[in-house]
Amino acid sequence: MPRVILRRCDDYDPDRIRAIIGESMDELGIKPQGRTLVKPNTVIAHRLFFPHAFTRPEFLDGLFGALKERGDEMTDLSLGERCGITIPTRYAFAEAGYPKVMRKHHVRPRYFDEMPQVRRDLHMEGRLRDYIYIPEAIAETEFLVSAPKFKAHPWTKVTFNLKLYIGIQDDEHRLIDHDHHLHSKIADLYEVIQPKICVMDAITAGAKTMLTPKPFPLGLIIVGDDAVSTDVVCTHIAGLDPRDVDHIRIVAERGWGSLSLDDVSIEGDVTLEEAKGRAKGFELSLDKADAQYNGKSNLKVYVGPPPDTYDYCWGGCPGALTEAMGIIGQMEDDVENSIKPIHLVYGAYRGDIDVGQGEKVLFIGDCARWCGKIGGKDVDIPFLYKERKLISPERVHAGDLVGKILKFFFEQIFAVGKRVIRIRGCTVSVAEMVLNLSWLGKTKNPYFDPRIVFRFSWHYVLAKIGRFFGKLRSPSAIALKKPPQQTPE
Repeated sequence: MPRVILRRCDDYDPDRIRAIIGESMDELGIKPQGRTLVKPNTVIAHRLFFPHAFTRPEFLDGLFGALKERGDEMTDLSLGERCGITIPTRYAFAEAGYPKVMRKHHVRPRYFDEMPQVRRDLHMEGRLRDYIYIPEAIAETEFLVSAPKFKAHPWTKVTFNLKLYIGIQDDEHRLIDHDHHLHSKIADLYEVIQPKICVMDAITAGAKTMLTPKPFPLGLIIVGDDAVSTDVVCTHIAGLDPRDVDHIRIVAERGWGSLSLDDVSIEGDVTLEEAKGRAKGFELSLDKADAQYNGKSNLKVYVGPPPDTYDYCWGGCPGALTEAMGIIGQMEDDVENSIKPIHLVYGAYRGDIDVGQGEKVLFIGDCARWCGKIGGKDVDIPFLYKERKLISPERVHAGDLVGKILKFFFEQIFAVGKRVIRIRGCTVSVAEMVLNLSWLGKTKNPYFDPRIVFRFSWHYVLAKIGRFFGKLRSPSAIALKKPPQQTPE
């Protein structure tokens, strides 16, 4: 039976964290072996603007210490991640304070965006694709340690161990199927490799959103020997039924675990009921974009269904709006009301669009379509969505942040005087939404804040150099070795 250990820990004392994780590993009978990689949640990091979005360095300090104390059979210890789309991972690591901790424990950084990508075939029933690409470092890993942050998420309700898997792909592959099929994509990624141990930073949890979460003092370290069972327990702590969190449900339905608490042993010095009590008041993002902004801000959101049978694209463009507004809100007070009026249309919307004098209308994403009049002029927005089978992983290109900024301002030359703007993409990234909202809404643009831009530029150049040479070389022989087919036990 899978086991999940709930331990009380109210502050980020590395020695205390090391002791708790070490004791939990001993109780579970788990020791690292071979090539060991720790996968944190470092989707974005900045000491001033995004201090609660990532697995804390003090937590990793304790985790590394616990692993090394039991690492007689460990041949290598590394920290690997692909942070949020368009941001260099080495920049996020630097802002998170990871380099000092890695030097202390002689841990190698593995930047997934600066290395060759390796093909892995998929076999599970219900998969979206027959194969995907993963970073060389993941393909080489023998002992994966999942080290997420306990957070809410506007796309997937929560982000724990399974949602962490989105960060094992580089941008061009990560964006494929990052739409209304995001939950199934996570299940596909889980087939490639499963963590040997899950160690969650739930000391200060992140409520409401995932990039700009509200700090929530949960005071827990959660350790489990099975990702599905650990996520099931965490989902209950957050006040949700795991059957209502699609990626957890889908992974379980493919045979990787159970959604029932009867099938997991919950141990430690905190009971599940006590943990749920500690989480009382933890905010989740459960509203659709129109309910979130209409009548509560200067944004007017119109939502139609995405392709296929879904009524809302939880994994795609609407969620990027929430996170983009959160990012701008770190620079702009009361951004919901200070932003100039903008209309945003998603999916196959069929209703009227009532636009005031001088107001802009953004049609977001390739699946947006609409026909009608805006400002007395006929407008026909065609359906540009490509079916999944037409998208080849070998031919996609995501682009980096600087490229997106240059492309955006070039496009503005031809958009002068236009009231209707089409933003292509599936999914349209948070970065693109930040650029459009800040420009059209006349707010501060965080990408040009001097507290960000200079340090970012330095790491951007380093990442471009690393990416150039990393993509030139072939993957290692270890990474290219075909692994045995991964199946549930």
